[in-house]
Amino acid sequence: MGSRDSVYLRLFTVLCLASTLLAQVSRTGGELFGTVVDQAGLRVAGSVVELRNLGTNQTRTVESDANGEFRVGNLPSATYVLTVNKPGFATYRNSAVSISVGTGSQLTIRLKPEEVRQEVTVTDQPSAVDLSQSTVATTIDPERIEELPVRSRDYLSFVLLAPGVTASNPTPSAPLVPLRDSGFSFGGLGPRSNAVFIDGVSNNDEYTGGTRTELSLETVREFQVVNHGLAAESGGAAGGSINVVTKPGQNIYHGDAFLFVENGALDARPALENAPGKPDLNRYRIGLSIGGPIVRDRSFFYAGLEQEHSRGQAASGVSPDLASTINDYLLANPSVPLPQVMHGYFPTSRAETGSRGVSIRTSIRTMHLCSAIHSRTIAR
Repeated sequence: MGSRDSVYLRLFTVLCLASTLLAQVSRTGGELFGTVVDQAGLRVAGSVVELRNLGTNQTRTVESDANGEFRVGNLPSATYVLTVNKPGFATYRNSAVSISVGTGSQLTIRLKPEEVRQEVTVTDQPSAVDLSQSTVATTIDPERIEELPVRSRDYLSFVLLAPGVTASNPTPSAPLVPLRDSGFSFGGLGPRSNAVFIDGVSNNDEYTGGTRTELSLETVREFQVVNHGLAAESGGAAGGSINVVTKPGQNIYHGDAFLFVENGALDARPALENAPGKPDLNRYRIGLSIGGPIVRDRSFFYAGLEQEHSRGQAASGVSPDLASTINDYLLANPSVPLPQVMHGYFPTSRAETGSRGVSIRTSIRTMHLCSAIHSRTIAR
């Protein structure tokens, strides 16, 4: 009985692991699963299910099993055309199937009997609730990234749209020097306990928990915020997990160019500073992005670059009377090695460049060449 119990225990463990593997979803894509039935609700086996990416024209084809069920995994985030064919039934066509990163979408496909010439076109969307996952996750879709304003141009600012996420308070590691972290706290946990992935690759600094690479907002397609990493594919962090997916390029050439300008002529005089007048400020951010095909239906590229320059003035916090008193003391005591205190404005400048290198994706294999140049200069 002991050896038989051991065999049963091993078999039970294998079945549990197999079910866990089936439930996993890729960090860089999603999956679609569903059931094919007829008008009476009976399962239809052997149906040919085809998914075609509207942007790249790449297709995936599977067949429904004996129970009429099918599953297509590791689908890049995009909008697909779903076609189902079965002899004796009219062709089913859905041209608005949206797949998001890290989620599983479910559809029930109902086939109608074939007539002389008939094609059934529907626009049903998969269920918004992913019943196959146990994680608490929020997907920031491309529409929200495109339409919502972000003054800082930091794509991770969208993480604050997820429930249970707050901005972290920097912890000083030395006098007046904040210790860098991820910038977010999930459920009150430490901001250095989170994980950020870009196209499935870890982007965390192993010492501070901050992000290593800064991306232009123009190159981000969407990302998923996992509040509690209970699934294997969202693990690796005690706090939250952020899965970022970049734009892949399509069969048509597409790009954006932008220019944001801020001028001091429209600013007001600072109310809480001892300012002699309105400070000068000239700030602009310029950028562009472009993507398209290298070989149609097979290879694609996408690249982006943006740069910010800022020149302005900041006011001293010392009042004129106090500055005069300190300077008189320093003149009367030349042995004190301190410079004179200046009242009024002093110049400030800042330059920042963020770029994302060329991303090349093919239908046979995926090559991702990602580079980031980030330089920052602050002078006062």
